[in-house]
Amino acid sequence: MAGALALHPLHTTLTQLGFDARDRTALITIRVFADDFRAAARGESDSTAFTYVAAGFTLTNADGRALTLAWCGARRTGDVVWLCLRAPAPCGLAGLRVHARLLFDLYEDQINIVQARYEGRRVSLLFSRGDPPKPLP
Repeated sequence: MAGALALHPLHTTLTQLGFDARDRTALITIRVFADDFRAAARGESDSTAFTYVAAGFTLTNADGRALTLAWCGARRTGDVVWLCLRAPAPCGLAGLRVHARLLFDLYEDQINIVQARYEGRRVSLLFSRGDPPKPLP
């Protein structure tokens, strides 16, 4: 673990959340350090990665129901992995609750940033361990 700390002393993920109005879909891209993600997901397969991400990143609607995430792949660029997810969001992103808990199981100092763009808005949410889901206005 000391080697990982030397590589990047900050433990962060960055999630970009957008909305495709044509097919009413939330578009989710998560940037995570490759070594952290490999340790957390405990495997290299897409199914293992998706299982971990789906447990640690959720979108819920006004009724408290989780949107169904669909995996659209991962790609590695240097020291980071870009994870791609989609979810049907028939009512758009406004009013959804976001919960970004990735890597909290590994690092006490983990910070997850979510940047959402929709309906001409830019919203940033910051998550640390123990935070509840947060609403998109």
